[in-house]
Amino acid sequence: MGRPAWQIQLITAFWPWRNFLARMVGWPIIGRLMRPTFLGDRASFIPVGVSLERPGSVVLPGRIVEKFIAESSHRFILHRCLCRSLEPCQVYPRDIGCLFLGEGAREIASSLGRAATVGEAIAHHRKATSLGLIPMVGKLRWDSIWLGVKRGDRLLSLCHCCDCCCYFKVYRFLPAEVAGGLQKLEGLEVRVGSACDGCGVCVPHCFIGAMTLQAGKAVVKEGCRGCGRCAALCPKQAVEILLPSEESLERYVRLVRPAKTG
Repeated sequence: MGRPAWQIQLITAFWPWRNFLARMVGWPIIGRLMRPTFLGDRASFIPVGVSLERPGSVVLPGRIVEKFIAESSHRFILHRCLCRSLEPCQVYPRDIGCLFLGEGAREIASSLGRAATVGEAIAHHRKATSLGLIPMVGKLRWDSIWLGVKRGDRLLSLCHCCDCCCYFKVYRFLPAEVAGGLQKLEGLEVRVGSACDGCGVCVPHCFIGAMTLQAGKAVVKEGCRGCGRCAALCPKQAVEILLPSEESLERYVRLVRPAKTG
């Protein structure tokens, strides 16, 4: 059940060349063969632990994450974060592994982690966010491939990403038509207020390269994925996260919820 460790080692041997491989997706012939690996993804960051405008008007993002955990039929925690282990990360713990939810998670090889109760999974999530890691929730084709999960439609990934090691940094090099699998939550806005003094702290921490300085002020570019790191790190609290409506969050829940066992 699932992919054995030796196969995963072969697959991850390509990690040092991931950015080059991402650029190859835009090539005429090779790109057509590689693009299916990225198609079909649907994932978004769920900003938690940042100052939110109008927090009383909608369900807080952290509650949405815990709802996914509580309602899933199965939960599996990896022993280690693959990205932070391969980099290797110098900032965040490598033993805060991804959390996988749904029936597809039952297929993951037991050598890679352990099954978890609802309480254990929520505690794992809260520990990760307390360290400043940002949760990302969604259906990711790549996860089903490297884990060897055949029922990918029944697998939900809950990653706790760091800006330095996140696999999704490759999206900076992918063609726009295949980089749409990771999107900002519908209705979520990131705004830079007048308190910004152009210190630039936020710029290197934007994993997608969507934060820049213009005329001495931070500017959020179109490619922003709404992870909220800029707001969490801003020493002047000049970056605001405006939450989407409750209806928008519920649509996202319905969109990425793993398919039921039929």
